Order: sequence, then C-alpha cells, then structure tokens
Amino acid sequence: MSRMTATGQSPVQFGIRLPVAGPLASPEAIVRVAREAERLGYDVVWVNDFIAWTTYQNSTHVSSGSLEAVENAGPDAEPTYFESLTTLSYVAGVTKAIKLGIAVLCLPFRNPIIAAKQVANVDVLSGGRMILGIGVGAAKSTHNVDFEVLGVSRVDKYDKTKDYLRAMIEIWTNPKPAYEGPFISFPETEFAPKPSQRPYPPIWFGGGGDKSVELCGEFGSGWLPPWVVPDEYPGRIARLKEAAARHGRDGVTFDIGTEVYVCIAKESSAATASAAKTVGVLPEGFNADATAAAVEAAGLIGSPEEIVDKLGRYVEAGVRCYEMKFIYHTVDDYVEQMQLFAESVISTHR
Repeated sequence: MSRMTATGQSPVQFGIRLPVAGPLASPEAIVRVAREAERLGYDVVWVNDFIAWTTYQNSTHVSSGSLEAVENAGPDAEPTYFESLTTLSYVAGVTKAIKLGIAVLCLPFRNPIIAAKQVANVDVLSGGRMILGIGVGAAKSTHNVDFEVLGVSRVDKYDKTKDYLRAMIEIWTNPKPAYEGPFISFPETEFAPKPSQRPYPPIWFGGGGDKSVELCGEFGSGWLPPWVVPDEYPGRIARLKEAAARHGRDGVTFDIGTEVYVCIAKESSAATASAAKTVGVLPEGFNADATAAAVEAAGLIGSPEEIVDKLGRYVEAGVRCYEMKFIYHTVDDYVEQMQLFAESVISTHR
C-alpha cells in the first residue's frame, strides 16, 4: 500500500468501516457505503471480524452505527453481523478500485489453510486490492465468545497466530507448499490461484500491546492500533522498529495507522452530542482502557476545523493511515458525514 509523494513521505490514506454489524447493517447499506466511499475518494473500505455476535455485543461493542440506532431498533432486533471475508468478496464485485481491508482477521480460531485460500481468492477476484489485517482475537473480558463457541483455547493464541501465519505464507509463496508446525501441518500439495499481490497482500496487525507489536515487527507491513493519541506515536513507532530489527527486518517501512472513532458536523457541539451515547458505552464492549476520555482524546470528533487540526498532529507524529469508525444514527447520516469529511478534511491532504 505504501507509495511515496514528491517529498519522500507516504501519502495520507483514509479508510472507512463498512456497516457490517448492528441494526443498520444490510447488503444494501454495505453496497451503498462502499460505492459512495469509492466515489468520494476514500482509499479503503474496512470490515472487522467476529463469528458469533451477541445481543450484548451489539449494544456495547459499537463500531458500526451508534447506540441510538441499536435503541431505535428495539430489544427484539436480531444481532446482525456480516462475516469478514465473504463480505469483502461481495464488495469486490460492486466496486472497482478501492482497497478492501480487514481490521482484523482473528487468526487463532480459523483454519489457516482455508483462510489462506480465501484471502488469495479475494485478492484475485478484486484485482489485487486486499489488505490483510491480522489479530489474535478479542479478550474474554470484552464478552467475545468466539473462542468458546468454536472450542479454541485462548491460552496459546499468540503462538498459534505465528504458526498459522507461517503456514499461510508457505501456501502463498511456494508452488508446492508443505508445512510442519506445532499447531498446523500439511503434506506437499498445490494451491492456486496465488494472490495477485506478490508475494502476498500487505499484512497489518491490530493491537497496541507488546506482544502485538512484536508480531507486527516479525511479519507486518502495517500497524493499526486503537486509542493512541498523537503524542504517543513517535515512541511507539520506535518500539515497532526495534521489534522489526530483532527479527532481522531492520529498515522495513511500515504503514503506520490508527483505528479511530469519527463524528463530524459543521458545529463542534453537534458532533460531540451525536457521538456521546456511543462513546459512553464503549468501555463495556471493549477493554477497560476504552474510556470515554481515551476515545475522545484519540478520536476525530468535532467540527471540520477541529478535525483538520488534530489530523495534522497525527500526520506530524508519523500516522499516515486512518481506519475510521464513523458514529452515525442512519445510513443517510453516515453518507452525509462521509461527504462532509471528504470535502473538508480529505481535501486538505490531496
């Protein structure tokens, strides 16, 4: 994904989360938002990754829509969630050029052989537009139940992620791959098609903890943590580069990103009021560190002028890629915010 401007810096990349979860999620909404993002000049459309999705998660882990949208749907509304890879395959067919990203594929509870095949397929079907974000899965404290429902242990999820990813890279890069590892093994065989992007799609990692940074240093080309304020990025980027050096990747160029909540309105007070309920419930659905103060400190919530100012501080700190989770009460509201953001914020970086 990285390319250089005339100044030698990577350009700023703006991506948006598709409406894949909650009462506003639907095939029609996904297509509308994806096409509108492409028309407006956004760089990436992103999905996230859960298998099971409970009513409790629907009203606390809000990263598509808003708490108001959940409340308006009523207590009997089904907790809708569209699976990541199949959704991106669908979106590939209704868009032409916009990148397709997962933030992030939870690898420990997926069969890596099947996942490698699916990722390669999406990359080929989309003409090489895939960005593969990888993570180890949400903590049990966030009320995530995927590990328990699928019968997968959480204890070894970091080691399993490394092993699975090595197997996937073998599948993508070797004409006759074979792999022997502690968690997955397969005899020599053949897999085609290989990914369109060579040697394979960009691999990004979510999470800001030491173990996640170490994974990114060993395997990644991009890093996408949440809740990180601009001032913290230089030190964290330095630690990422140190991790890369420990794995013999000294000098690698990373796409540095942030997963950030966004709510924009012409008046700052309107944006803050529109986002307040959703921001307030996030500590229940995410880790305890996702306090309202932390989300607001890291977020892009306010008027266009305020967001341009804060975005400038992120860019100065080294952040070039934005996976933005807009807070919106209807799909029409989402499209209007996307338009205002493109006209008043993205335009300042083009």
